[in-house]
This record gives sequence, structure tokens and C-alpha cells, in this order.
Amino acid sequence: MSEAGATPRAAKAARYGFVFAFPFVMVMLLVGIYVSAMHAPQPHDLPVAVVGSGAQAERSVAALDAADGSPADARLLRSVDEAKRQLHDREIAGALVLPNNSDSSDSSDSSDNSGNPDSDGNGGTTAQLWTAQAAGASQTMTVSQLLTPVAAASHLTVEAHDVAPLPQDDQSGMGVLYLSVGAMLAGYMAVTVASSGMPRLLRLKKLVPVLAGWSALMSVVIWTLAGPVIGAVSGHAPEVLGTAFLGIFAVGLTQAFLTRLFGPIAVIPGITLFMFLGVPASNLALSIHTMPGFFGFLHHVLPLPAVGEALRAIVYFDGDGAGVHLLTLGIWALAALLLTAGVDLLKRRKAEGRTDGTGTDAATGEDAAGTPGAPAARKAPHPAVQYVMLGAFPFLMVVLMVGLMLSGMHKPLPRDLPVAVVADSAQAAEQTAQGLEKSLGSSFDIRPLTSADEAKRQIRDRGIAGAYVLPAPGEKAQILSAGGAGMSQQQVVQRTFGQIAAQQGVRTENIDLAPLPAHDGMGTVTLYLAIGFTMSGFIVVTIMSAAARELLRVRRLLPVLAGWAVLMATAVWLLAGPVIGALHGHAWQILGLGALMVFTVSLVTAVFARFLGPLAVIPVVTLMMFLGVPASNGGVALHMVPGFFQALHGVLPLPAVVESIRSVLYFGADGIGGHLGTLALWGGAALVLNVALDLFQHRRDRDKDLTDPAALVAAEPAPGANAEALR
Repeated sequence: MSEAGATPRAAKAARYGFVFAFPFVMVMLLVGIYVSAMHAPQPHDLPVAVVGSGAQAERSVAALDAADGSPADARLLRSVDEAKRQLHDREIAGALVLPNNSDSSDSSDSSDNSGNPDSDGNGGTTAQLWTAQAAGASQTMTVSQLLTPVAAASHLTVEAHDVAPLPQDDQSGMGVLYLSVGAMLAGYMAVTVASSGMPRLLRLKKLVPVLAGWSALMSVVIWTLAGPVIGAVSGHAPEVLGTAFLGIFAVGLTQAFLTRLFGPIAVIPGITLFMFLGVPASNLALSIHTMPGFFGFLHHVLPLPAVGEALRAIVYFDGDGAGVHLLTLGIWALAALLLTAGVDLLKRRKAEGRTDGTGTDAATGEDAAGTPGAPAARKAPHPAVQYVMLGAFPFLMVVLMVGLMLSGMHKPLPRDLPVAVVADSAQAAEQTAQGLEKSLGSSFDIRPLTSADEAKRQIRDRGIAGAYVLPAPGEKAQILSAGGAGMSQQQVVQRTFGQIAAQQGVRTENIDLAPLPAHDGMGTVTLYLAIGFTMSGFIVVTIMSAAARELLRVRRLLPVLAGWAVLMATAVWLLAGPVIGALHGHAWQILGLGALMVFTVSLVTAVFARFLGPLAVIPVVTLMMFLGVPASNGGVALHMVPGFFQALHGVLPLPAVVESIRSVLYFGADGIGGHLGTLALWGGAALVLNVALDLFQHRRDRDKDLTDPAALVAAEPAPGANAEALR
């Protein structure tokens, strides 16, 4: 083979290698980091306090410190006011206030809501549990799970208090999370797009003012979506805007530095730093005290935790503690600026102030005139037009992500959550159900039943979320639920029916019909697997549409995607299961579901890619992720999101694969048929459309050839060619 023939082959092999290596690395990083960090959150060294004096308080602290695995770092405080101050400053996550505390400062404040134990009306039998929900909703739950048994061991009931409650419009704390994630996305995505579409913008003298303007624009956009439009965040506009601006600016400068080092693949280290590592380390989704210790270190270092904690301090804690996190962002911005300038200086010195042999500037990768690559075939648009065209993509992605994800999950309240009341007679069940409907309103769809076994069957079939079984005289009431069907809805069922039983003076017993295993303590592994399969599908075709468009022809596309689907399903399962330990058993079922999902999403993306090329990522990510995650029943319970997303649950592929994996893992594959049908419909429709578009393209090319004289002449064999061939 000649050297000239080898070069195109090598270039083609490199293109194909990039098409598959890039999505493989991205998916492995996301699944590996998210699953290993968040599949089995266990508290460790969680700072809590016991408020009291005497032997009982000291025993309580000792019991917390001596617990297996060191879940708590307990301290003894003498004053409720001191406990509230430390909660407000986020020095502790919760405090258990024992009754009969003789601290004088508390007794003087017994008439208000200060938390003086002596003010309880139960004769010293009630302990008070103080938390700050705005410091983390999941952390509040963890604190309750740790401290409530300590009170129960002393035969005390627990009364909950909150020094910083979350507002009604953001009861999950998602407002701050998606503000922060939006800032990360706006920062690294804009610079990534500019590096390929207009690399001269990465020159520092242009980058700094353009990035400053972009940061100002996107901070206003993100705040407007989260605040006035959706209502998840209110007040503190100047401080929120300033923090978002600094976050976007710092991340953008850092991404520019990474681009200097890694070129076109800088998006991989960028998204790893800012998102894949940033989200688990943020203390926004889950408490940092339930993450592996490595993420505790990253919490004090990375930009996403810095933006999130600064915004949390501003919105919920009067700005207390925001300064150190803003300083972190400032250090990132300054370090990125200096490092980028240093790299540019070194490259210029290496080139001795001249362009290299290809006529390309050594620092920025542009030609000496400041235009990318070879001379343009036509006049470039006005710079303002180019800026708008480049900014449209990251602008749309940020708006869609923040707008759709936050509107779906910022207010997780039960909406017609189906539950049952079980009594010995139909009349008693009906009367109880009617009484509960009056007190609970439209939050629950309460169904009367006369058989506990029937209630259990409906829970296992996911027809209802739980059931309250009325007790026989002298017995405990039973609260039936299934953790495998979703932890968030289980918590709502147990809390609601537990409160009702407490008001009636009835003891309760929680029965979990499908308990979550220790290796999937939050029940979120199904969601992370589904996201991994989904990303495997749309990223590979998006890259293919730009770097290897010839593979989009159906006769090539189908075998390539089939092999890719099997490869990625196997890789994701191996990583989540045998390597990390978040999956046990059901290998063949998970592999089959994963391959089907990857193949389906790939085919759907290919349809869009035929029209939009790489921009197909916008509608596909919107359908599969921005709409799919809130509708999935994987993170937030289906009946706790707005009706629009509930309607999408039975339509979109991501909810279908989440429910299919859940059915396999926790319910013996019962009810999987309908979800497989959804995936089959999407895959079948996408296959038909791809074939039809292929035929249309083939016919159009043939007709063009028949009407093009030059093409006909080119296709005509040269005189004597046939005779020469015969000889």
C-alpha cells in the first residue's frame, strides 16, 4: 500500500476512533462518579449536638459517638440559643434538646419559640429536634434518623423545629442547585462552543470582555427563570446576580485554560470538574457528610460547591458564610486568567514571536490574521452575528435545562398520590377515607379497601403508593409501602399516615414490601443507569453526524449501533455492578434493557441528526433528559411533580427504562411489559423514519445525477475501457 493511500486510512480510523471513544469516556465518567458517590449514602462525622446537662445528656453524646461507623460527631451544648446559632452558621446539622434543661437563658425565653425544653407541655417527656432544612433537605432527614432513636432510647417523644425552613415554593432546595448547575453549564459550554466555532475569541484580550458580557447576560437569565418565572428563589437579586456572574466568569476562564492544554477534548476534563465531581461534592443534592471522604475535600475546592453554598448563604442565611465561597470563585478566576496568560506567553516565546510553519498562531491555534484555519470560501458574517450564532446553542441549553428541570422538581408536593385505607368493613373503610380526604384535600387519592392482602398486591403492582391498615383494639396500625417504588413517595406515605396515627394516639408499624438494599440506599441507581444508557445513545450519534456522517446511512448505521448498544450496556453494567457494587444480580435483564435503550435513543437521535447535524443534541436532550428526568419517577416521585410531567411518564423513553429496571430489580419484572412497549414504539418509529429518509435521500441523489450532464459524463466509461478490461 502506498504512503498516499495510508494517510487517508489513518485519518478515517482516527475519526472513527474519536466518534466512539469520546462518548465512551463521557458515559463512564458520569456513571462511575455519580454511582460510586451517591448509590449508598451513609452518614459519617455528621456534626450534631445534644443540648442539656447531667448524666442523660452525657450518655446521649457518648451513644452518638460510639455508634458503628462513626455516623455522628456529637458535642454537648448547654444552651438552646447556642445550638440555634451553630445551626444558622452551619457548624452543626442538628441538635437534640433534652427536657428539664435548667439553663437560665432558656427558661427566660420559654414563652417564645426559642426551643426551651422546659416549655413543653408533656411534663418533661418531649425532646426537641432542631434542624435547618435550608442547609439541606436530605441532611435534615439524616439528622432525624440519627437523633430520633437517641430520644426514643430515653423514652422521649420528638418535636421538630426548624431555624431556617425552606420556602413553600422550593421545599426540596432545588432552586439553589439548578441556579448553580446553570452557572456551570453557561460557563464551560460557551467557551467550548467558541473554541470550535470562533477560536479567535479565546485570545485573552477578547475573551475577558466577551465572557464578562456573557456572564452578566446569563446570570440575569438564570435568575429570571429561577425567580420571577418559576418562583423557586425570591429576593436578594443583586447578591444572586453577582454570585452567578462570578461563577460563570470563573468557570469560563478555567475552561479556556483547559482548552489551551487539551484542545478539542477539553470538554471532558471541564465537565468532569464542573459537573461530574461538582454535583456530588456540592452538598446540594445530598449531604456532604454522606459522601465518600474525597468529596468532602472537593467541597471546599470546586466551583459548583462554591456557587451553591454562596447562594444558599445569601438566600436563606442572610449572607452569613458566603464570603469564603466567593473567595474560592475569585481564586479560580484569577488562577485561570494567570495560567492562561502564562501558557500563551510560553507558546509565543517558543515560536519566537512568529507564526509556525503552517501559518498558525502558536498560542491560539488561529492563522496569523486571526481567522481560523484556511482562508474562508466566502465572506464571514458580521462579528455581532457570529456572536449571536455561537451564543444561541449554550443559551438554549441553559434555558431549557434550568427552566424544565427546575419547574418539574422545585416543589415536590403530593398531587393525587394514590393510597388506600384498609378496614374490616367496607363501611368503616369508606368513612375513614372520606374523613381523610377532607383533611388532606387533593394531595391524596384515598381508596377504601377491606383486605390488607389486596392493598399489598396493589402496592407491588405500583397501583397505589401505600396503605394505612386500621388497627384492631389494642393492636398497632400498619403503614404499608414499598421503598423500591421510590423513596420520596415512601417517605410521604410514612410521614402522613404516621402523623395521622399520632393525632389519634395510635401506635404504628411500618412495613416495607420492597425494601431498598444497602447498596442502593436512596433507590437512585436505576436513574443513573438510565441516564448512562441515554447518554450512550445520543452522544455517539451527535459526534457521528459531525465527524463520520457517512455512518448515518441505514445499511451502515444499524450494525454499528447494534454493536455500540451491546458494548455500552455491558460497560455500564460492569461499572455499576461488579466494579462499584451498586447492582447485584439480574445481569442479563439489565444488559438487555440497556442495549434496547441505547439502540432506541441512537435511532431517535439519527432522525434529528439528518436534519440538524450536531445541533440535534438540543431537541434530543430536551426530550430524553430535560423532560425525561422530571417525568421519570426516578428522582422525585411521579405524583409529586406537575401534571404535565406526569402525562409524559408513559410516553418518554427515560421513564420507561427507569421503571423497567426498577421492575426487574425490586418487583420480579412485574408490570414491565408496558414500558418495553414504549421503548419498542420509539425504536420502531425511529427505524421507519430513518429508512424512509434514506430512501428519499437516495432517490434525490439519483434524480440529481440524471439531470446533471457533468455527472453523466463522469459516469460514462472512457472509450476503449471495456475492450481494455476484456484483454
